[in-house]
Amino acid sequence: GGRVFVMDGEATVAAIDGASGQVVWRANLNPNRRRDRYASGGGLAIVGNRLFVTTGFRTVSAVDLNTGAVIWTQNTLSPIHNAPTVVGGRVYAITVDNQLDTFDAATGQPGWRYEALVEPARILAASSPAVSGDTVVAAFSSGELVALSAANGAELWSQQLSRSSRTTALSEIRDIPGRPVIFRGEVLAGSHSGVFASVDLRTGQFRWEPLPISTLSSPWAAGDVVYVTSKAGEVVCVSRSSGQVYWVRDLNEGRKQ
Repeated sequence: GGRVFVMDGEATVAAIDGASGQVVWRANLNPNRRRDRYASGGGLAIVGNRLFVTTGFRTVSAVDLNTGAVIWTQNTLSPIHNAPTVVGGRVYAITVDNQLDTFDAATGQPGWRYEALVEPARILAASSPAVSGDTVVAAFSSGELVALSAANGAELWSQQLSRSSRTTALSEIRDIPGRPVIFRGEVLAGSHSGVFASVDLRTGQFRWEPLPISTLSSPWAAGDVVYVTSKAGEVVCVSRSSGQVYWVRDLNEGRKQ
């Protein structure tokens, strides 16, 4: 609607007119807990006339898109570093303790909850769940890639996207900080520890041998290929059907060290 929506480190959300830059409204979602003055992370999602907000202050809220009035707010057990995913009248949010919470988008009523393995070593970023039909795919800092039933949270399948390396202790950080991508019946995702994979959405089986690519971002599927950016700054073009690497472009090439 010609507006830009932003949030700062104190959980103040603002609607800004895209043409003039003028602030249309502000909403303060800070719960004003004494020990928490600033909070990292969180994010925004828009569905219909509502803006859904997650914060590092351990809250999930729905805000009127036109006025900034807070419709509902729910607390979570841990901070949230990612944006919510809102599909089919349900809000999905993953906390830093690898807990996937769900809420009714209309009322804020808590729904089912899924708890993955707690992993304290993680990237200061987080991925949002991906949803296709009745299946929710969530990625966690433990390296777990999990498919769940959107109706009740029942686990459909789980894969571990992690590996250890003898050359670097950083491979022990198993985080999947990029949002998994669901594309034509497959799930594409990569981890910090160096596993990039294509998983069949229905069965949970690897479609080809995972590639040793360490990544912090979401892949991009287009036609018969998928593009992924490695932690080293390389763009890798991979065949979706076979996992064959077609080409690699180093974005640091030619830059002075």
